[in-house]
Amino acid sequence: MSGNEIATYAATLRGYLVGAGAGNAELSALTAAAQALADLADSLPGPPTAAAWQTAVDRWNAARDGFGPKLGAALLGPLAAVPGLSELTSDLGKLATEGIHGGADLGPIHLEVASATLVIQPPAFAGGAGPADAVAIGPFQVGEIAATMSSPFGGGKGLPGGGSIVRLPDAGFGGTLQVPLGAVQVSAAAALNMIGGQPAFLAVMGVQFVTPIQLSFGFSLDRVGGIIGINRRVDTDALRGAVRTGVAGDVLFAVKPPPNPLTLLTAADRLFPSSRGAYLIGPSLKLAWLSFGSEGSLIGLDVAVIVEIPAGKVAILGVAHAAIPGVPFVLNLRLDVLGIVDPTQQLVSIDASLVDSHVLGIFEVYGDAAMRLSWGTAGYLVVTVGGFYPGFNPEPAHLPALRRVGLSIDNPIPILEVRAEGYFAVTSNSIQFGGRWEIGISLGIEAHGFVQVDAIVQFRPFHFEARVAAGFDVSAGGFSFASVTLQGAIAGPGPITIHGALSIDVFLFSISWNETFTLGSGPSDALPTPQVLIDVIQAEMKKPENVHAQSLGDPLVVLVPRPNAGTLAAVPPTGSLQVAQRRAPLGFLIDRIDGKPLAAPQGVVAKTGSADVLERFSPGSYINLTNSEALSRPPFDLLPSGRGLTLADPPISASDIVDTRTVRQIVIRNGHMTDPEDGKTLDLASMVAITTAAGKPPALSNAAPLVTAKTETWTATGSAASFASATAAHQFVRRHAGVAQASADAAAPVDMTGV
Repeated sequence: MSGNEIATYAATLRGYLVGAGAGNAELSALTAAAQALADLADSLPGPPTAAAWQTAVDRWNAARDGFGPKLGAALLGPLAAVPGLSELTSDLGKLATEGIHGGADLGPIHLEVASATLVIQPPAFAGGAGPADAVAIGPFQVGEIAATMSSPFGGGKGLPGGGSIVRLPDAGFGGTLQVPLGAVQVSAAAALNMIGGQPAFLAVMGVQFVTPIQLSFGFSLDRVGGIIGINRRVDTDALRGAVRTGVAGDVLFAVKPPPNPLTLLTAADRLFPSSRGAYLIGPSLKLAWLSFGSEGSLIGLDVAVIVEIPAGKVAILGVAHAAIPGVPFVLNLRLDVLGIVDPTQQLVSIDASLVDSHVLGIFEVYGDAAMRLSWGTAGYLVVTVGGFYPGFNPEPAHLPALRRVGLSIDNPIPILEVRAEGYFAVTSNSIQFGGRWEIGISLGIEAHGFVQVDAIVQFRPFHFEARVAAGFDVSAGGFSFASVTLQGAIAGPGPITIHGALSIDVFLFSISWNETFTLGSGPSDALPTPQVLIDVIQAEMKKPENVHAQSLGDPLVVLVPRPNAGTLAAVPPTGSLQVAQRRAPLGFLIDRIDGKPLAAPQGVVAKTGSADVLERFSPGSYINLTNSEALSRPPFDLLPSGRGLTLADPPISASDIVDTRTVRQIVIRNGHMTDPEDGKTLDLASMVAITTAAGKPPALSNAAPLVTAKTETWTATGSAASFASATAAHQFVRRHAGVAQASADAAAPVDMTGV
């Protein structure tokens, strides 16, 4: 790996030096020296001797240092013109081993620059020679630029100004800025990179009031800010993960500022990644109760509302903080909340997590909560604080694993261990709750005990189940003296089943008991007669709102709404219709719909029409997947939801479907709209220009595409059938012999003989 690092560094340095005007002979010598050193670092063709290694190192150092002042100019880049910075590269020996470090004053502004240095570990030498010292290959370009300035209003103690510029991992650039302006402190962070030849810009800004603006009843406005993004989108999954760690609040509100500018900008770039045609805008503010200025407040609330255009997605991020100013170890509670309104997915979601929360300096408080509300065809509601009953699957809702809400002793000396946690959940068809309490003592003799309760009540079919467990054990030096474990469960109705188990172990004997009882013999509650899938799909296809115009034919023509059209879809003669629903995917067997099981696996295939209409479905919401399948399958797949319909030309006599609207031709030229029917004079010059342009040969000599993207198809071994999705292929082989695989992989199998 060291050889690869050397070769990569040499290529990067060569690019720097070309911009600084280095000659070809010098650059060739640098490349040859780097290759020789890289081969020895990778022990090619065998372990080198210590003398050969030192010779190669000396050759590399001579080739690198031979550029003289050009090396410093290449590493500084545009900063070489800043007075005072060029002197930082005058000592070539120090530059090669330590990189660029130092600063310069530009009036009231002080600049600090720094760069990293590539250091490698030499390979093992032939002859059993001892390991050599690490070798500094050379410095990189300046990676961070920091600037500090004093307030133009004087003073400004505790509010230092400054900024920095950093290179982002994706070849973009970012910067931070802090400017003290007397009564306010202005801070900003921005990131810029390119996507498809267009700039992707992101800026997060904030204005902190040194003296909070008092509102009333002890409330104050401490901070205002916002976010702006061009060719940027909201990464919902990344934001949810960042809420759990507190990174989202730290980036947007500076609740706990990241340790360095690179960490801040990298996190912002990950939460709001580049995306062509997407834009972000959103304000933010901080309200506080009993604010003490820079020392903090008793209660604080940061809120940001971010809108993604044109998707219409809205993200609401909040951080609620309760602490005693000056003594945060007594009380420090922080709750990060993220709310997402996604019209495309027809979903409202809320995720909340306790972050870095402590009470009385010894207790850690933790836990997660979530809510999902879908207003789509298969609507559902899930609310949970701390998770679900063990083994419960909340589908069709998709939630990450949630921590129980609890409290534990955060003590580096494990003399006493106390932990209490619980959960509560409500779904469209159940109520769930439970908790666990543990205590442990370690004073030479170790003792540990626990009590756990879990319960779930399901509405239809009605069913309840509760479990209880308790136990304790005593040990010393790893030897167990005694332990007692009690487990019990009750479930019903039809009939009510009670189960109990007791186990007693001491160092002299063991006793165990296990028994199950039943009460009553009535039948259990049963679901209504399962739905028939084809009846459900037929009803969906009849709904007027599921019929849409698939193509308008001419993008420059706008159809005026037909009077009294109702729910009819207006389609021009060159257009077509699509009939599609989002209740269930078509084309293969499914096991359940609307979260309820079907009587048997059923499927519906739509054949009428020209082509399938595809929608994103979650296969796990309709198919019974194993744990391994749930991990390996994609969470969403493009699956058939309907068909496109091409209409035949109607007979002229069918006046009820003939569009009686008149057509008005409008010409827009140089920003002025004219109507040819008004008898305007013709622009002969424009007509001649159009005719001449039409007679010219095409601009492209070869219009054949260089890259073509095709939809991936799937096949099943032992079958000639072809499938448009991985989900359909896997469902086929589940009930037939064979293995589902991508068609491209099936066409070019890999010979694993001898592997």
